[in-house]
Amino acid sequence: MEKAGQKTRDIRFFSQKNGQMLCLHSRSARDYAKYLEEQAWVERYETGQPLDQDLYTHVSSVRIRGAYFQVSWVSDFLIYFADGRKGIRELVTADGLRRKNVIEKLEFSRRYWAATDIDEWKIVLIQEVTP
Repeated sequence: MEKAGQKTRDIRFFSQKNGQMLCLHSRSARDYAKYLEEQAWVERYETGQPLDQDLYTHVSSVRIRGAYFQVSWVSDFLIYFADGRKGIRELVTADGLRRKNVIEKLEFSRRYWAATDIDEWKIVLIQEVTP
């Protein structure tokens, strides 16, 4: 999960499943999109799924910084499964899982999506890319 509108280096990727170009913000996101393209259980997917700030009132603020409720966020992937369900995937590195702010953001995302019609929320542990 990242802040909406955050300046990043965009990677353009053509998705066969979506029939259009997608904008991704990291090589890891591109690699995960390529993985989703190969999966029969994925009908289609969206990247950079925005969270609706009007729904933040449904998110418990216990152990989550109040400042996070003042920010527009986007989740990494919204997946439409072949069986009609929908899921969210948040990409994170092993190093990120050791950082309190990353854990708080992931928990914020989990709580947010639990209050919507999303059927499944998971994190995807990604390999850190070294140049």
